[in-house]
Amino acid sequence: MYQKSRLIIEIVLICFFVSVVPTSDSYAKPARIKLKEYTFGKNQKFKVGFDGRKIIVYIRPRPGEGAFRFSAWTMRDWRNNYQKIKKYNNNKVLQKGQFVKFPFKVLNDQMQSLVLQTLFSNDSSEENAWAHRVMFKGETISLIAGVFAIKEVSASQIIQYNKLKRDGKHLGIGDVVNIPWKWVRPELNLKPIEVKKPLVVKRDQFGKKYAYYSIKKGESFYSSVIIRFTGRTLPEDVNDMADQLLKLNRIKDERFIPVGMAVKIPLEWIREEYLVRQKPIPSEELEEEEPEKMAVVKDVPIHVIIDPGHGGKDPGAVWGTIKKKNRIYEDEIVYDIALRLAAILKGRNYHVHKTLHDPNQPNPVKKMALVKDSDEQILVNPRYNIQNVKIGINMRILLINHIYSTLRRKKVPANNIVLLSLHGDALHRSLQGVTVYYPDARLRRASFVKKQRVYKSRREYSPQLKYPTKENSRSAILSSKFGNTIIKTFASKGLKTHSSFAVRGYYYRKGIRTLPGVLRYSKVPTSVLVEVGNINNKKDRKGFRSSAFRQKLALALADSINARFNRG
Repeated sequence: MYQKSRLIIEIVLICFFVSVVPTSDSYAKPARIKLKEYTFGKNQKFKVGFDGRKIIVYIRPRPGEGAFRFSAWTMRDWRNNYQKIKKYNNNKVLQKGQFVKFPFKVLNDQMQSLVLQTLFSNDSSEENAWAHRVMFKGETISLIAGVFAIKEVSASQIIQYNKLKRDGKHLGIGDVVNIPWKWVRPELNLKPIEVKKPLVVKRDQFGKKYAYYSIKKGESFYSSVIIRFTGRTLPEDVNDMADQLLKLNRIKDERFIPVGMAVKIPLEWIREEYLVRQKPIPSEELEEEEPEKMAVVKDVPIHVIIDPGHGGKDPGAVWGTIKKKNRIYEDEIVYDIALRLAAILKGRNYHVHKTLHDPNQPNPVKKMALVKDSDEQILVNPRYNIQNVKIGINMRILLINHIYSTLRRKKVPANNIVLLSLHGDALHRSLQGVTVYYPDARLRRASFVKKQRVYKSRREYSPQLKYPTKENSRSAILSSKFGNTIIKTFASKGLKTHSSFAVRGYYYRKGIRTLPGVLRYSKVPTSVLVEVGNINNKKDRKGFRSSAFRQKLALALADSINARFNRG
């Protein structure tokens, strides 16, 4: 009896473990992944995705194609390997409209390039390297090296070059891995090779390709060549690039460049707005944003978060001296404009939320002070007196996102909320006028995490803020549209705006693409940072000192918000 009972128990236990323990097949089954469909060339289509381990590619044959012709434009060494098409298609005959799954490694160079640029759409061509930005969980340095780098370059070399922590293990979404151009597979054609007008591509006497621009009458070497075509704006970057270009073109004095002279510029310096790339287009049925999802909800209050930059121990850009009585401070200028803007918006029935408070300045002033006070506070609870620049920025991020999340909990539609961060540029002296920055999705990080006590002690503290890829893409679209609205509004009022590249998703610092922290981590879908002018420019400085001009700037900003929300 005892043995019989024991046998029954053992059988029950075996059945239980068989039912709950997954088999090796269930472990091996890949997770369901979302594929995106793209069109390129003459209605050629492919789908691409990443399953956590490898790149997944499906390609559709053109109407009437057999394996021979299909392989000719998809595979490497296709004459010897075209028979494998049937294997990739599960030993079936090619059918019209059906996609075939290809291993990435068998694709030819052109297809691999298209797949990589499509799948890793946040990657970019930088001055010294191809910048790969991690987009998926499961990406490894070995994978990145295997698809982008030449055979002679190992994963460890890329780890060492980028000084990656933990030997490159556990890459996070948004992490940047730079691959120097000399290591990048040249057959991928990732390096810029074609440009848009008015630039042209030619080879010099040594056979190297450059972009060329012919100088026109009255044009400045700094603004018309360097700033316009390279996107560099900071004084040190512009001056450094100017020195290199003058030597490259054997120009002794930039003030005396003959009209019509063709100035050559390295292709890797050209900003992407002037580059031509072969890149596929998402199929219409897979557009992520529909017009109604981006529309403002009428008859619902509109909320504007105003964020005057810097403050406290951080004055921002400073120009002039107290002795000459021409000193001006960026934070004092933008705070005064913010006060004016808030008053105008409240008068127009907008709901205004401020991030900064100066207890000594409740109202706008007619004359800017020569001596700066340092008592500005970030309006977290308890308030933070800005003693540290980085902490001040992080406090703003927590506050802005707290305001946004609170409004969303109160059922305020996301499209009825905007963030306006106000700053004053300190750019090359040749630049004048307003610039607007929006959050380029490629430069957003996956999360914002701060664990220090100084943040945890604030009511607005959040253990982790997350930024999904789809939200980042949507924010870039909405914010860039608002940026263009601001520039058009300013121009219509006779206010100076940058002649080119006035709405930007990034700026360069020492040749590296970057984004202001407030935009990088704002969860407000429509977020812009407005540089109201350039402190290093003589005409802008004169305007900043004028109460009437600051009021004009505030009115233009308010009218831009009216235009954004279709208010007359």
